[in-house]
Amino acid sequence: MFNHRFTKVLTLLVLFSMMSVFVVGCGGNQASKEGTANTIDSWVLGTDHEFSVRPDGYLELQQVYDFKFDNVQVMDLGVTYGALQNGKVPVAMGFATDGRIAALGLVSLEDDKGFFPVYNPAPVVRQEVLKAYPELEEILAPISEKLDTESMIDLNKQVDVDNKTPEEAAKDWLLKENLIDEKSPKVKKGKITVGSKEFTEQLILGQITIQLLENKGFEVEDQTGLNGSAVVRAALEGKEVDLYWEYTGTAWLTYMENEEPITDSEECYEKVKEADAANGLVWLDYAPFDNTYTLMMRKADADAYGIKTISDLAEVVKSNQKL
Repeated sequence: MFNHRFTKVLTLLVLFSMMSVFVVGCGGNQASKEGTANTIDSWVLGTDHEFSVRPDGYLELQQVYDFKFDNVQVMDLGVTYGALQNGKVPVAMGFATDGRIAALGLVSLEDDKGFFPVYNPAPVVRQEVLKAYPELEEILAPISEKLDTESMIDLNKQVDVDNKTPEEAAKDWLLKENLIDEKSPKVKKGKITVGSKEFTEQLILGQITIQLLENKGFEVEDQTGLNGSAVVRAALEGKEVDLYWEYTGTAWLTYMENEEPITDSEECYEKVKEADAANGLVWLDYAPFDNTYTLMMRKADADAYGIKTISDLAEVVKSNQKL
């Protein structure tokens, strides 16, 4: 239910024919300057569709932290960062390894109740493909070994902030880590189809995999950029894709439909690996970085309201709703 202040804002919105997402976001502020705090009259969450409906997303978050935002604005995944930076929403969901967080003057709020599960990525390969090409495990292992949190944040930043393409960022990283040569050999091995989801990190992981396999003599079909977790998982199970990088937490909660999240990386990996073996899918070694969900604010706003944790945010939102 809309509170009294929100009704006032909505009335002004109609009278002046302004865009709702702009006014609702930060109580009608006309601009947000970096380093300048907004006055937030209505606490709105900017989120993509998937987070708004996932079992480890917004709905359960409300229950664990015992609060509700005044409104939720569902938008395309990449738009949440810009909407937050520009003051169109005061809070947005994001990913912990996204390079835009620091670059855009944003901060991640501490998940002080340990709500978000671990999300370590690993290549998931169809068993029959790995049986045909057992060397895939050895070829892909160095990616998992070398992709730490700092490296992944930097790769994401190169694409989202510095305007490199995922292909360029992937090639530069592979060359820096001495995982490929400048020239790929002629195709000598079979065909591998590599998939990915549609967001930046997944596109980068897909391109790293594609270029490494090509450098090892495979013919690779690029099926990266598939729309969302369910789509790429279905493509893998339907044999349209041979391998892609999946997150342990996504598999545990979404595909395997478990209700209790796991916060230990090794435990989650072993459980999804064991469960998917029955589906003819093999989880190779996981990377050490954890791309869990996060709630973000503009640093200036978080500092002004004394918000460092999600619990802090919940208290501020509830206090505002009592006015």
